[in-house]
Amino acid sequence: MLRSRLASALVLALGCATAATEQTRTREQWVALAQSGFAVPSGETPYGLLVEMNALLGSPDPVLRDEVAYSAAATWIVSQRLVGPNELRRLITLWSGNLDDGLGTSGDDRVLRRSFSALCLSLIAAREAATSFLTAAEVETATARLLDYFARERDTRGFVAGRGWVHSVAHTADAFKFLARGPQWTPAQSARLLDAFARKLDAVDTVFVWGEPERLGAALHAVVRRPDADAAAFEAWTTRWVERHTALWAGGPAIEPARFARVENAKQTLRALAVLLAMDPSPTPTGEAARRAALAALARMR
Repeated sequence: MLRSRLASALVLALGCATAATEQTRTREQWVALAQSGFAVPSGETPYGLLVEMNALLGSPDPVLRDEVAYSAAATWIVSQRLVGPNELRRLITLWSGNLDDGLGTSGDDRVLRRSFSALCLSLIAAREAATSFLTAAEVETATARLLDYFARERDTRGFVAGRGWVHSVAHTADAFKFLARGPQWTPAQSARLLDAFARKLDAVDTVFVWGEPERLGAALHAVVRRPDADAAAFEAWTTRWVERHTALWAGGPAIEPARFARVENAKQTLRALAVLLAMDPSPTPTGEAARRAALAALARMR
């Protein structure tokens, strides 16, 4: 009994300590930090501040969530590179853990922590793509974690008045975009990503209106232009949507709105991808093959 009470007291103490760490500054202090250009206060570290800002990722206040917590991470991790590899590994663990908070539910504020954690993970993926520091096993673990989250996330809202950006689809696509640009990315991961995107498009029964297809298209762009891209797999992926489009309109104007949304979202994603491939300043043979496949599919979906 005594041991049980001591264990309970320890858990409570640790919980209180964590809560205290996450609530040490006022909103005004956080905003002032952002207004300073994220100049690191004397005696503090970017890593320590990012850990403290973890609570802000789930804040219903879009200023604290987006302009402070995410922008600080973008500044210190990508722009200024003030966070070292081992600290980045610890942040991967922290932010990946946030992806489970309320996962599978929809419509409440817990999605903010999940979605902005995925967006912050995209910053580490961007750092990895620019200067690799992760092992292949670490990239695989991060990819698997994000694929699992992407599949199980049910809240696909884009922008919510009073809350700002939610954008779980776009934010996770950003993470995949940078991971697929990295040297540790594999053809097997590309195949899993194509399948994950197809499943997500099949799971959303409303038309995207907040720019999600552009972000999905950017992730696909990173995959299909790689030297190890599987042209046949991507062509099969486009054929899937051509067939869905044909079946959708087989009955004339009597369509199902949910099916229309799925086909429309896929078509918009293909359009975004085709534009990115056409604008590519350094086209690759695999990218050109993907561009032709995307345009051929779009021609059949008119």
